[in-house]
Amino acid sequence: MSFATLTSPLQQRSDKLLGWLIPLFLLVDCLNGALLQLHGISYGLSVFYKLLLLLLMTLALLVQQPKVVLGLLLLLLLMLLGPALQWPVLAQRWWLADIQLAIKALSPLLAFAYLVSLQQRLPATAHLVFKHTLIISALVLLLNAVAGLAGFGFTAYQPLDGVAQSFLGIKGFFYSTNELSAVLLVLSCALLVLCWAQHKLAYWGISATALVIAVLLLTKTGLFGVLLLVLLIPLLMQPLSFWQRQRKLVYWLLLAMVLILLAVLFNGESLLKLLGIYDKLTFVYQQRGISGILLSSRDYYAGRIWQTTAEHYTDWQRMLGVGQGGVALYLKKYFAELDWFDLLVFHGVAGLLAFVLCFAVFFRHSWQLGANGAGRSLLLLNLLLLLVSSVAGHILTSGMLWLPWALCNALLVHQHQARSKDERYS
Repeated sequence: MSFATLTSPLQQRSDKLLGWLIPLFLLVDCLNGALLQLHGISYGLSVFYKLLLLLLMTLALLVQQPKVVLGLLLLLLLMLLGPALQWPVLAQRWWLADIQLAIKALSPLLAFAYLVSLQQRLPATAHLVFKHTLIISALVLLLNAVAGLAGFGFTAYQPLDGVAQSFLGIKGFFYSTNELSAVLLVLSCALLVLCWAQHKLAYWGISATALVIAVLLLTKTGLFGVLLLVLLIPLLMQPLSFWQRQRKLVYWLLLAMVLILLAVLFNGESLLKLLGIYDKLTFVYQQRGISGILLSSRDYYAGRIWQTTAEHYTDWQRMLGVGQGGVALYLKKYFAELDWFDLLVFHGVAGLLAFVLCFAVFFRHSWQLGANGAGRSLLLLNLLLLLVSSVAGHILTSGMLWLPWALCNALLVHQHQARSKDERYS
């Protein structure tokens, strides 16, 4: 009896269970945050749920692509080699934190490989998984925003001493504002792509809703990312012949976008006061300058972390990574919140390789699909997430983003093509 024959039932059961679990991804995170706020403890709901997802995906992939699983496992071990050298002198929570971060960084690649495999093996099942995940996730985001407006859940930011800020934003029951903003970008991109061709009214309704949620979150990622998607996706979804016939129109649209941007800049003070964050940004500017506003002082913290590790660790230790606890021994603020930098410091060259590999895989995939409007939109999304990851973090180090991001990269174009075909022949 062959290995494939023995493992096929295991793969089938994993696929079936994942078909039920994946669509609940964002709902579980929301419930996790609700438990945290109401009881002060989440009982590990989100952690155990995501570990189950990753285990099932791994089991399913072992049948079809064992080399992918072994490659990711090897990279995981290399990422943990350096931090493991520090664990004997650290509390248990630090080695758990290092393992968790390394798994987070590799999760998008594992999920992407599984979902591509699912699309190839069971396209109908993949179609339903994508559809149900998108519907449930969109409803969760909408209801969470409504709950936040009603006074439930967390504020997006904590008040600063000496800074009068009339509105601190809302994030409902989700724990991380920045991670929620990135999830909003991914879901908005998918919904806008699917609605543009035949459902223009829905497109503008989704655009308005996404922009309102972004304003409520008060993050640069949400505000500018969603705005770019809303403005550029209609252009990216046009066929190639459009670009050849309507060059003048495209130039006028680009000019209009530049004028809108200039109008926003010239009226920036009034807009910031309207949003209630003018005093906070003025305070940050006085403390850290323009880089403090653009990078939220992440460059300052990165400099301190790099200098501290250089003083206390040898070059070979830094190449292997010193782990989160290795930095926390000397600094209270041990995360710079720049993904590439944090992964390099905590997990060494292997961590930086994980960062490069993840974006390289997603860029290669979306570039190959560039002849399709959905593929071009996906390329724009990946560019935005790379920018966010490089200057604001919370992409590869996020526990909320890896599955929606992988899902869109693996299945969005297929979903769009299937919908377009159905509408063409209906």
